[in-house]
Amino acid sequence: MKRKITVLVIEDKIGNYFLKELKNIFENTVEVEYFTPNMANKPYIYETDLILYTDPSIFIEMIEYIKCSAPTLMMKRTISKQSMEKLWELDGNKSAYVVNINSFMANETLATLYSLGIKNMKLYPYYNGVTNVKKVDYIITPNEFENMPNIDAEIIDIGNRLFDISTILDIIAYLNIERKHSEKIIKKYILKVPTFWIGLKNTLYDKKMLSGQLDVVLNEFDNGIILCDDKGFVILSNNKASEILNISREFQECIGDSPQCTKDLSILLSKDEISDEIIDFRNKKLVVTMKKVVYDDVYFGKLIILKYYNELLIKQQELHNKLIGKGYYSKYNFDSIKGSHPKLMDAIQISKKVANSSSTVLLIGESGTGKELFAGAIHNYSDRKYKPFIAINCATLPENLLESELFGYEEGSFTGARKGGKIGVFEKANHGTLFLDEIGEIPLNLQARLLRALQENEIMRIGGDSIINVDVRIIAASNKDLFKMVEQGAFRDDLFYRLNVFQVNLPPLREHKSDIEIMINYFLKEFKENRKIDASFTKFCQDYDWHGNIRELRNTIEYMIQVSKDSLKIENLPNYLKKKEILSFQSSIDMEMTVLDIIKSRENKGLGTGRRSIYEEFCKSYYRISEKEIRNIIKKLEEDGRITISVGRKGCRIAE
Repeated sequence: MKRKITVLVIEDKIGNYFLKELKNIFENTVEVEYFTPNMANKPYIYETDLILYTDPSIFIEMIEYIKCSAPTLMMKRTISKQSMEKLWELDGNKSAYVVNINSFMANETLATLYSLGIKNMKLYPYYNGVTNVKKVDYIITPNEFENMPNIDAEIIDIGNRLFDISTILDIIAYLNIERKHSEKIIKKYILKVPTFWIGLKNTLYDKKMLSGQLDVVLNEFDNGIILCDDKGFVILSNNKASEILNISREFQECIGDSPQCTKDLSILLSKDEISDEIIDFRNKKLVVTMKKVVYDDVYFGKLIILKYYNELLIKQQELHNKLIGKGYYSKYNFDSIKGSHPKLMDAIQISKKVANSSSTVLLIGESGTGKELFAGAIHNYSDRKYKPFIAINCATLPENLLESELFGYEEGSFTGARKGGKIGVFEKANHGTLFLDEIGEIPLNLQARLLRALQENEIMRIGGDSIINVDVRIIAASNKDLFKMVEQGAFRDDLFYRLNVFQVNLPPLREHKSDIEIMINYFLKEFKENRKIDASFTKFCQDYDWHGNIRELRNTIEYMIQVSKDSLKIENLPNYLKKKEILSFQSSIDMEMTVLDIIKSRENKGLGTGRRSIYEEFCKSYYRISEKEIRNIIKKLEEDGRITISVGRKGCRIAE
């Protein structure tokens, strides 16, 4: 009877490719079917031997249609040898877009290229939805021409990506394919994939080589891995297992004979399966999992997986800190907002008035205007100030993780789901405030679920079947025109009106420049610096539009106090601000006075005051102009009797 593989893919084109590829690899000894989320009538999956999927977002979207307990496997994919040879011939010092159908696949393809040796070339992921398109030399695409950016670049088609050899090995293991046939499959397949897998050809004939290759694979795991035979003798182990148990990598005896296998590790002698059992070992907590190796009802041994509990917590916290903004509290209040301009004061007054309401607040403002500061201040001014405040940036979350971070998931809801499940930020923020920054970045398919959570004050975890009531005050923020996005169909109108109960518009810095001096003094105090503010810098601050708003102003102050111990003046501005269109002088007299200041300063320092020296000093302190312009200014100053010009090293001098 043929074994059956069910493949979950994003579209029919990819599904047909995998169907053909799998049948070719396994020589029609397996039955293959595929399903996509876009099928008109999605059939339920009641019977299959293995569920193979391309990325987590597809699996999560299709999970409710899986009605069997078949194992699941996320495929890993690689590039053919021929395509890699084509890429290795490219100029490694240039740049390229790596194009694919969505964010996950584009980044996955990019990572694959990097791991295969394309490391010098600057690679950028590209998929539908990428903004700020860069100018690159090449467009690398796995046969996804319809998703390419419309730019002038050389197109490199690497063809459809192949299954990684590890995925083929996993499928063979899951389907229990007979050894002789599996060796034939692997021999044939490794000829397609890049050369770093070529050593596997020899492993089919030499057990020592097989152990060596497995050794490389096992050491890629962060966990300790030990494989024992049916008598308990160690067949293979990795470096992490040696580190945890303090045994030699060459240890090939019974695990029970290890000098480290004290009563604390007697659990390793059991033939029973164990899942995530926590034990005390050498004053540390160790998480132990053991799986039986059984074939045709015959026990061949066991696989032991060891993990330090504290390392699990650290990794979990690292991921949590990346996805969750500032944690469970906010350090900001309305006193943290510096300024007295009427527009800013209006925003503060409105925020205070709506703080104690449970309705949603929508903060609209450009990047750098202080949206998170306002959100934290509103929370700490409300009755919920002693309850959790959780900030989550919707733009930094991968689409396939966003739903699980918002709503949580139940144990076993998808491959890799944590034992015991996980609560989402809605539950963590219960009775408190949830700040959804960059709300305009939430995908349309999640907007409906978010709308229901806001309307009904209840959620359901992924893979769960029970309703969870939540009491959460939502503060959302965006630097985009959400109303325009609604008109364009990029944002749901019902969600927009649910969010837009209390709208607070934060003014850009260019509209309250009178507050700049207050902010500069505040930032100097924050950096513990006491600097004078030159009139030239004050004038610059009033003339410049501050496109990055308060954040850009703060960064500019920090830069200036680090690069110079002098007062704050335009000579010490970051280079990107030293442009003629930004620092343009109001009149020729201003320009002449600036050149006189340069001559006087260099005289006082005993430096040369020749035309070339003055030109270089001007370009360094202000912006690049031509030597001809400097020559004309010096000539005008001499004609007006304000300087004298000597031949030779003396150069220009201020006249009496």
